[in-house]
Amino acid sequence: MAQLTECLAIESERKESSTWNKIHLFKQGDFWKAYEWSAWLIATVTYTEEARMNTKSRRPLKVSRMNLADENGTYCSVGFPLRSIEKFIPNRQNFESIDDSHIIITVALPQPDEGSELTEDSLVNNFGSWKESIKVTEKKKGKIVEITHQQEQKPSGGMLSQIMSYPLSERTAVDNIQFIQSLKQQVSAIL
Repeated sequence: MAQLTECLAIESERKESSTWNKIHLFKQGDFWKAYEWSAWLIATVTYTEEARMNTKSRRPLKVSRMNLADENGTYCSVGFPLRSIEKFIPNRQNFESIDDSHIIITVALPQPDEGSELTEDSLVNNFGSWKESIKVTEKKKGKIVEITHQQEQKPSGGMLSQIMSYPLSERTAVDNIQFIQSLKQQVSAIL
């Protein structure tokens, strides 16, 4: 699996016109994830309103824009289940597998109006405008800190003992579900 910095480095290499219509997808768990330029191509070229209306769910594409770890800029990404390439990229022209976790899909770029030309500057401007239109999503660190703090208090000291002593393999599935539900209720009381 490629690291975020590797993915962003690949996305920044768009100087040659032969790279403008390439979508790089990176496998992360059970999902394909696209960043920056590739995310923009999916959101504006392949998963258009028309393509979305042809799907069963008709859900819009969720694009995330996050701060980089060093707080010097942001990046955009989209993700979808591995089995959903046809849904999100229905008009692909070529498919190239780099390795098990990285594929490149070639798509057709929309042709500019008559008398105008498809240039790097026009594409970069379109990408920049699109990226700026997406609200930055803040990571929710406070919730994690709050849960950690509450766990330190340990108001339910017997919960771990209950889990460790429960004879999971000796019980029925219904018994196991009921046990899990009781644990959820105990956790809810703590939070």
